[in-house]
Amino acid sequence: MKRWWPGLLLSLLLAWPGVRDGLESRMSLHMAAELPMLLAAGAWLAGVLPWPGRLLQWLDAGGLLAATTASAVLALWMVPAALDLALLQPGVALLKYGSWLAAGGMLRLARPRFTPVVAAFFLANAAWMTATAGLLYLDAEQQLCVNYLVSDQQVAGWALVAWAIAMGAAALAALRPVIAARA
Repeated sequence: MKRWWPGLLLSLLLAWPGVRDGLESRMSLHMAAELPMLLAAGAWLAGVLPWPGRLLQWLDAGGLLAATTASAVLALWMVPAALDLALLQPGVALLKYGSWLAAGGMLRLARPRFTPVVAAFFLANAAWMTATAGLLYLDAEQQLCVNYLVSDQQVAGWALVAWAIAMGAAALAALRPVIAARA
């Protein structure tokens, strides 16, 4: 039996107004907790529907479409204006939820087709983008998001740098089979 119910529970929990408002009340929680949890929920939910996996396998033999889509989703939601709009406009909030859930699902379904080099490339690219955004948030002396204070912007910057370090380590781990084969 496929384990899709944790994704459903997590999705419902994240959509619950009290939880959603709590996570979105601080930039650091919004970016470093809610968005990764949406990605994870999408990955869990992907196991419930067999047809998207077959379609994605046909369209995306090497996983490049899924990895590129996930990279674009990550890049979009690092932009302060996008976070502001997600808080102010329900349609943009729905886009945020949908894009992260879809990216998580696509990554899960494409993961078996990733070569170690492709996985490492996209993980390293995501780490670089996340670190860059985190450092920009740390370096900014003015408020970048209308809805968040500069002090929380600093915390978000450190949280993004921590995520970037984790993704960089995952990129190196993905290359382990390639390195071992050459040793």
